[in-house]
Amino acid sequence: MTRLGPVYTLAAGAVMAVALGVASATTSSGTQTVNAQEDAAPPVARATTEALPEQEPEPEPVKTAKPTPAKADYAGRVTGNGGLIAISVRNGKAVGYFCDGKIEAWMKGKAADGKVTLSGHGKATLTADLAGGRVAGDLGFGGRKWSFKAPTVKKPSGLYRATALVRGANVRAGWIYLDDGTRVGLTLVGDKVADVPIPEPGQNAVVNGVEVDPQDVDEFIEGF
Repeated sequence: MTRLGPVYTLAAGAVMAVALGVASATTSSGTQTVNAQEDAAPPVARATTEALPEQEPEPEPVKTAKPTPAKADYAGRVTGNGGLIAISVRNGKAVGYFCDGKIEAWMKGKAADGKVTLSGHGKATLTADLAGGRVAGDLGFGGRKWSFKAPTVKKPSGLYRATALVRGANVRAGWIYLDDGTRVGLTLVGDKVADVPIPEPGQNAVVNGVEVDPQDVDEFIEGF
């Protein structure tokens, strides 16, 4: 019995050492598992804000100007009046003349975007469209209003004007010639209508025995 005592003691110690080793391994393994689970936790989602691309404003519709001739001459009849109308355009500037042999109206203004707008003494007004080789619109004068259509014309047809000083009196005259030979005009000496025959195209008018030279539009429009 005395000899067996130490053997039992050693055996018991060995068993206890094994048990402690297993317990230590188990504890260590559990710690590693916990840490692994903590490391494997999914990342916390963070809110992000991305700048949206700026939306470009829609372009404004482009307005296309209507064609306007740089140089053109028109002459025709005034509906319901019996008079004639002549309009000339030069690089955006326009002049017009209405006459029925008894009354007249000189007008000036502009031509743009396919339209011509004129005004003159006696509250004369004219608005018309330029298209298709003609001008068509409305003429207002003396409290009345008429419509008209006038095709393009070539010299010697068209509009002519004359200003002069004859025997101390101011002379002003205007003439319109159509392609079919129709013509009308009015001559003022001072403020009175004078009986002056309408000259043939290209010829001078005779006022109180003095010849007066008619000017075409290109000769007088800049100073009108």
